[in-house]
Amino acid sequence: MSNTRLGTERALTLASALVEQHGFEPDREAPVCLRLRNCPFHPLAAKAPELVCGINEAFLGGVLEGLQAATVEAVLDPRAGECCAELRPA
Repeated sequence: MSNTRLGTERALTLASALVEQHGFEPDREAPVCLRLRNCPFHPLAAKAPELVCGINEAFLGGVLEGLQAATVEAVLDPRAGECCAELRPA
């Protein structure tokens, strides 16, 4: 990739396409916030939420690192019935 910084909105668009391929249901709550509406590991998350949420956060962080998307970060923001993580401006 070039040295050009990937903007937040473009980074979220690319990340959305990638995570959708891995079973997540991304939703753009705002131009600079990507919320994951589901957890592909819900049955396991019900038994071990800290483990699964930590794995999801690390996975999303890896996606962002691979995209060289320094303008975005993965954060834990648990909500009932949804994935525990979202992507937002760093």
